[in-house]
Amino acid sequence: MSDRLTQVGGTGVALTVVIPTHNVEPWVQETLDSVLGQDVDDMEVIVVDDHSTDRTRQIVSDYSARDARLTLLQTDGRGGGTARNLGVENARGKYLIFCDGDDLIPDGAYAALVASLEASGSDIAFGDYLKFRPAHTWRPTRSMEAFSRPQTAIRFTDEPTLLYSRPCWNKAFVREWWEENQIRFPDVPRSNDIVPMVTAYLAARRIDIVDDVVYLYRERPGGSSMTAQATSTTSMLSYLGQELECARMLSAHGGDDLGDVYKRLIYDRDTYVHIARFLNDWTEPSDDDQVIANAIAELLKFAPPPSPLIAMSKRVTVQLAALGEMSAAKTFASGAGRWSHALGCAARHGLILDEDREAVTDRVTAVLASADLREDPAERLLLVDVVRRHFSDSFLRYVPETRLPGTEDQAFRSADRIDATVTTMAGGVKTLALAGHHSGHANEAVPVLINVDADPRTVVTAAQLELRPSDDGGCDWRATFSVRSVPLHHSLVPALQFTDGTTVLAAGETRLPEYAAKDSFLYRRIGRVVLTRRRRHWAPRAVKRSLIILRDRLRRGVGRGPDA
Repeated sequence: MSDRLTQVGGTGVALTVVIPTHNVEPWVQETLDSVLGQDVDDMEVIVVDDHSTDRTRQIVSDYSARDARLTLLQTDGRGGGTARNLGVENARGKYLIFCDGDDLIPDGAYAALVASLEASGSDIAFGDYLKFRPAHTWRPTRSMEAFSRPQTAIRFTDEPTLLYSRPCWNKAFVREWWEENQIRFPDVPRSNDIVPMVTAYLAARRIDIVDDVVYLYRERPGGSSMTAQATSTTSMLSYLGQELECARMLSAHGGDDLGDVYKRLIYDRDTYVHIARFLNDWTEPSDDDQVIANAIAELLKFAPPPSPLIAMSKRVTVQLAALGEMSAAKTFASGAGRWSHALGCAARHGLILDEDREAVTDRVTAVLASADLREDPAERLLLVDVVRRHFSDSFLRYVPETRLPGTEDQAFRSADRIDATVTTMAGGVKTLALAGHHSGHANEAVPVLINVDADPRTVVTAAQLELRPSDDGGCDWRATFSVRSVPLHHSLVPALQFTDGTTVLAAGETRLPEYAAKDSFLYRRIGRVVLTRRRRHWAPRAVKRSLIILRDRLRRGVGRGPDA
């Protein structure tokens, strides 16, 4: 390899690895060992230290004294962008790779990237990567279709999910091509590689994707967190400014496939993650909120309308933040906070769509059934009112306490006092059996099922019922319900019914029954609420399934034809 590279590059250097460092004393030795151990002939390593105040420079200097392949340069603290640019300016290799000073390079990684570019003549080679922390390792590229198989000499638009992978360190570049396209890293507080990477992707004539894991990213505790609102604001504005540049470039390039990927990047991935991190540190309104909101709103002008496949909570978080509604956005992002305010705010701005009905219903159900709201009964009633004003009673159908309008306050108080739970649940062909406990007197309330798909909601009584006082002064109960008493395809919620007709939730504190083909019920959990749904008897379902299989086999047989 080295002879060929000498002829082409004129320097005899096959590969330049640029490593910016800043206060990475605990990790830089591991990084250098993993880089210098790569099996690439004629490799140079340029470490650019960005004004470290610990022993980073001394450690690197010691390595350079022992290994002539390593050169140490210094900058005056202007940032990682300047450090990388300085490394590129001093590079002599035919190929160019970036590495951070606290990460690791697996054996054979650089050889795989260089070999791919040598064979294909492409401008960029991508490799797979893992992220790790002390007790956990994961593969971020798992959700990126582009990394599902190796490919050679493709265009960026052939695999648009490459857009999800915008760090600079899992790639090798042709240095001459990099310099011809005048690609440089900006000195910004955050996200300084996304603009140069998008620039590179759009400029690349051909791209390779190797299936080797070429990078191990160390996620340091607290390293990606923003610990104060001022820092969070600075980082957020830095990211948004860089993302806006990316959006403008992609918009100018055009392409529906890239647009579809980019809207997911905005609403489901990078932008959402940055907004959620900012909101995690957000505590109260400030003058910065509108600045950030304006920047998000400007970015959204370049994003196509969000797909219904994107989770409602993520989409609405981004949209509320763009409107400056940070408190409501924080509730949607974290799942905690005053849902009466957050849901009302989203509804007033018209952000809740028809396809969000199930997601909103599930969220309202989980919140109203949570034990946390026992400490805030006013918020509980306010949320019920918000749902009824902005939506409809059907959004409350899984909450037994709201079955009789006007009795919610009494019902919730009774639910808090009696604290009913379901401890076991067993379905079958003919019956559904529940067992549980409540803190009231044995004859104060009886277990029932609420048919939540009936309008109005109706009560299904047990065919068999056992009530007995428990040792703690409450009541242990067991109820068996006949399948015949439950309408087909209707959903049911376990509850207790008082003598005055009030119904309260019997919270599911048990594991759901495992799937069984002959079970007449299906099960789903929403927070502390357990939903059961009656389905057809197993025999007709088995016949229908057999007919489908037979039909498919016949179609395949016809498709093959007589000469198959």
